[in-house]
Amino acid sequence: MRLLRFVAAILTLALPAAAWNFSGHWIVAEIAYERLTPQARERVDELIRRHPDFERFTKDGPADPAALARYAFVRAASWPDQIISDNRFYDETRADAEPTPLLPGFPDMMRHRTWHYYDIPISGDDTPVLEQQPPHLLTELPRLLGELMKVSPMQATYDLPWIEHLVGDSHQPLHATSRYLKSQPKGDAGGNFVFVEGGPTLHALWDNAAAPRDLSDEDVMRYAREITAEYPAQDLGSLDPKEWMIESFELDKSTVYTFGLETGSKELPLVMPPGYEEKAKSVGRQRVALAGYRLAAVLNHLYH
Repeated sequence: MRLLRFVAAILTLALPAAAWNFSGHWIVAEIAYERLTPQARERVDELIRRHPDFERFTKDGPADPAALARYAFVRAASWPDQIISDNRFYDETRADAEPTPLLPGFPDMMRHRTWHYYDIPISGDDTPVLEQQPPHLLTELPRLLGELMKVSPMQATYDLPWIEHLVGDSHQPLHATSRYLKSQPKGDAGGNFVFVEGGPTLHALWDNAAAPRDLSDEDVMRYAREITAEYPAQDLGSLDPKEWMIESFELDKSTVYTFGLETGSKELPLVMPPGYEEKAKSVGRQRVALAGYRLAAVLNHLYH
């Protein structure tokens, strides 16, 4: 039993917990909210107001009702990451998981950590790869979008922050792959086991690529304006989450893993090639913009 618990703990550490930092997710939601139709905005405002954690979403928010509705929608986008460290919820992936009490308004109290990513495997040196088993991002985001109009208001209220969040996750390249090497035969967990200078991991470097952490609400709006001016909405391409993940995976091959097969260590992190972080910032901002445009598009389509 001790061995099983140890293995479960190691596997839990290997799971990517977040895509984009909180600020990145808020910017995606800000971009989307500003592009919702009146009908879609009215509906999402109603759903967010019903959420059992609405008071948490609106803590320190503005007094004006319309501004508060926007603020709540934006802050809800980071909620699926926040519950990972919330003791009201439990990690159902652990072998020794003990369910926590079901609270009013929630369909379950699981953290759903595996929903955040779908690791399409890459073999860097012909190392055999492993396929990720469901549930994962590519099973859950399409399911949530498909059921949003069909489920009870309580379930739809729960689903909406997950949709906001997972649309963002699907556009972060390192939530679309795990690289397998002879030195890492179980994969690098989306770059979480690649240690880079200033990262501290490759995954964290990309999480923070689009925007600094812990932005104020005013800064979130400013970044959203800057990013959308830099990357204006044009052809959004497919609104199928599978295609978004393929885009992210192609970026993993063309842009993310361009530094060789080294993985670094905590003591000796990799120094990234010249221009790497600048490229990551550019790609990150572009992906955040596209995620916001697409989130608005799917919600407008559902609530037309």
